[in-house]
Amino acid sequence: MTTKKQSTLRPFDIAIILITILSALAYSLIMKKFELLGTIALMMGVTGTVLSAKRSIWNFLFSAVNVSLYAIIAFQTSNYGQAALNALYYLPMQVVGYLAWSKRKDLSDKSKVTTRSMRPLHLILAIVGTAAGTILLAYILGHYTDAGQPLKDGFITTVFIIGQILMTLAFWEQWFFWLAGNLLNVALWAVVMAEGEMVGGLMLIKYSMYTINSINGIIIWRRGAKLSQQQE
Repeated sequence: MTTKKQSTLRPFDIAIILITILSALAYSLIMKKFELLGTIALMMGVTGTVLSAKRSIWNFLFSAVNVSLYAIIAFQTSNYGQAALNALYYLPMQVVGYLAWSKRKDLSDKSKVTTRSMRPLHLILAIVGTAAGTILLAYILGHYTDAGQPLKDGFITTVFIIGQILMTLAFWEQWFFWLAGNLLNVALWAVVMAEGEMVGGLMLIKYSMYTINSINGIIIWRRGAKLSQQQE
């Protein structure tokens, strides 16, 4: 008996994308100004992260465009940690991630990756690494740059580095790291928006949707990891 292949995007996923785009357009109308880079980054980013939660390998294409534009935006708003993270780490990691996922394709759907669970020791190392990286980066950003929010910037940079590594290795626990970083990003860009930067509002919308999608990712990837263990 053959299993019917399901569509990659479901109503919930499409709703996240549409709500993000409509919110961005409404925000632009209210502000009476259109931010091109921010809007494109918003659209590419939310599509990429929705596809990532669905375990689709095509997320890397949209994410590559998103991180390139986001690096420019972060630099322009003095969030240097995130600018460097996106330009020097995230962008090349899209290629690495695509190649890694290509070797772990789901047998029932070649466009999706097979997920797995972390061992307790690996999870502890990831948490300790996040804490150590946050302290180090916060110190560097606070003492050697004019970063507006060094502690938040340092934590987000570190937790996303760890999250990207876990994503490349297809561990479902990655989504807890994405969730933590996205929540802090909401706070970071809320401050930028409050300071009068229009792009701050667009990024606030983006990371609010990312936060919702992270919860969806936890559910989908955890379920996928359990199924993979049952099939082994």
